[in-house]
Amino acid sequence: MPKILLIGSSYHASVVLDAIRVSGTYEIAGCLDDTQTRGTIRRGYPILGGIGDAARVIADSAVDSIAIAVGDNWSRRKIFLALMNHKLEITFPAIRHPSAIVASGAEIGQGTVIFAGSHVGPGSRIGEFCIINTASSIDHDCVLSNFSSIAPGVSMGGLVKIGECSAVGVGASISDRISIGNHAVVGTGSTVVRNIPDLVVAYGNPARVKRSRHEEEKHIE
Repeated sequence: MPKILLIGSSYHASVVLDAIRVSGTYEIAGCLDDTQTRGTIRRGYPILGGIGDAARVIADSAVDSIAIAVGDNWSRRKIFLALMNHKLEITFPAIRHPSAIVASGAEIGQGTVIFAGSHVGPGSRIGEFCIINTASSIDHDCVLSNFSSIAPGVSMGGLVKIGECSAVGVGASISDRISIGNHAVVGTGSTVVRNIPDLVVAYGNPARVKRSRHEEEKHIE
């Protein structure tokens, strides 16, 4: 069985680990985490070092693949770019919980995770390193750009577009044909009935822009 290495060991990582375990596709070698001491056991697996140790750990543990198990979109993007600088011979597979439904004809990019009970409709295109969280619903012909994420219980109508590194909060609803810009955040429980521009935080029922934000600003801890 091929081996996979996780980047991160947080609460989000526990959900990624669960999806990998129940899918039975990979053997989990352990985790890399700059915030933890090497040798610590987290989520049932050893911390094998920090992100800078990736090349050593891949060689020592005969790892085939990496999953970037970090919930914040900008941080996930930053880690991916750092790994690319090391020119590693590694793949970043899409991780899919067996209970998730992905329609035939939907496209799923590398490094994306699709969690339990979620649905991706026909004609939808999910970019690289996206997060499709638990019990979320993406209807037909939607687009999620690279490093974007939708939280648990999000409901998206058809032909919705979400920009790069944007995040939609828990239980939000997005009407048909809505476009959400790049690096935007939609708050928990919001109802989105009009387009949301780049680099803003929007929330409410209906969702309205409340303030601007920076690309590097974390949307979750």
